[in-house]
Amino acid sequence: MTSRFQVVPAAYVALVRDGVTGPEVLLQLRRGTGYLDGRWAHGAAGHVELGESVLQAAAREAEEELGVVVDPTDLQHVATGHRTIAVHQPVEERIDLFLTARSWAGEPTVLEPEKVAELRWWPLAALPPDVVPHEGGALDALARAAAHPPMSGPPPVLLTRGFDQTLTLVAAVGRNGVIGDGARMPWHLPADLRFFKETTTGGILLMGRGTWDSIGRALPGRRTIVVTRRRDWSAPGAEVAHSIEEALALAGDGEVFVAGGGEVYAQTIHHATRLVLTEVALEPEGATRFPHVDPAQWREVSRLPGEGDVVAWVTWERRRTT
Repeated sequence: MTSRFQVVPAAYVALVRDGVTGPEVLLQLRRGTGYLDGRWAHGAAGHVELGESVLQAAAREAEEELGVVVDPTDLQHVATGHRTIAVHQPVEERIDLFLTARSWAGEPTVLEPEKVAELRWWPLAALPPDVVPHEGGALDALARAAAHPPMSGPPPVLLTRGFDQTLTLVAAVGRNGVIGDGARMPWHLPADLRFFKETTTGGILLMGRGTWDSIGRALPGRRTIVVTRRRDWSAPGAEVAHSIEEALALAGDGEVFVAGGGEVYAQTIHHATRLVLTEVALEPEGATRFPHVDPAQWREVSRLPGEGDVVAWVTWERRRTT
């Protein structure tokens, strides 16, 4: 029997005005929220509260966050988003309702400066590249709708995100379970480096900052998301997240390759569908180990003989539960 689906509904408000070159939308630059900071988002947004309609919630958020009064009956529905991430928890199951207003009373102002670094009007035809990922599709739909008079444009769209996201853990593991000493790779295995490249090229890599530091750069042909607690950290070629959940929200649909380190493996193995493990015929010293692979939960589906200190490259798939 499957669990009942649980969702957290939220309302998003896009204020739209006519600009010199076409319609413009008011966006906020997030900061200090601990989630997707440094990215552009709708001017106002928030959870729908108990006993409140989505239209009432949108009008309330516009007043609380921007200081403008919006008549709920003037709001138009642009899109509905349904999203999740591979780390399935009730709080990550979301319904997002995107609404727009072309009329309001008052001048939009930042009323929550601890959460908003800037408000800016952007042409709908030239939005910034670093938009909160799940809001990007709604803004694209808004741009299409804004090209038509009210109520005669395209109908509201349904957006889904994250339901085709899967996690594959990729690691080289010594006979004693060690994968590192917390600072560097415990071995140099050219054949395994080639295998790692072949396995992950064209995909999304998710790793902790320690793993990034041990590699020292962004690997070509792959998108790299780095999880770090440091709010001021950045590096060329790396997208930064401050939790596993935020990293997976950035990643979107498709296969995400988790590349370490130990803490990141421990947080993701229970949600992974595949393990690609290199069995290494060495027993290095080190405190960082790969999590236990429970045969009751995992089944070996392929074993490719290795070379040198590589015993084999082994793929495991999660057993289906009845």
